[in-house]
Amino acid sequence: MKLLYLILADIVFGYIPQAAGCAICLFAVNNQKLKSRQYWLTAAIFSAIAFLIRAAYNIGLIDFGFHTIIIWSIFILVAIWYNKFSAMKSICSILLSGIFIAFAELVTALAMLIGFGEENFTAMMNNTQTIDGKITKAVCGIPANILFVILVYILYFVINALRKRKPKRTNTSEFPLETNNYAEPKL
Repeated sequence: MKLLYLILADIVFGYIPQAAGCAICLFAVNNQKLKSRQYWLTAAIFSAIAFLIRAAYNIGLIDFGFHTIIIWSIFILVAIWYNKFSAMKSICSILLSGIFIAFAELVTALAMLIGFGEENFTAMMNNTQTIDGKITKAVCGIPANILFVILVYILYFVINALRKRKPKRTNTSEFPLETNNYAEPKL
């Protein structure tokens, strides 16, 4: 039964919110509206990828840190091939998601450090040998995931508001200086 709680805490409150947040960030940076089917499928793919690669790390197939690089690389490939998004914007969105996750985890860790005290906080974070310890650590990550999703939603709504307010350009080139949109000087 405790294993079920661990799976619930780790997947439902860990992988799924982070994958959903990464997908929102991907759509925001690429200036795309959230299309329900495409968004949820992207989030589901991201969750499955993160879970499988993290499981490979947990059983020792992948070294620490390398699993994050693999997950982000596959996220970028999914964004490019499935969502048909720009490679550069997809890379930027995944890096921005990483920054937001790190910020959210830092704020949460500081709040717990202040709230529980240094000894209790260290004991909670280092007690991962038992299922109870893993459940506690997963539950402690829930506020960070909530903060991450809130930050990404704010980013999405800010970019969406700017997109609506910005006038449409007649130039469709990615490089505006390559076109002749500027008036010729009169001699």
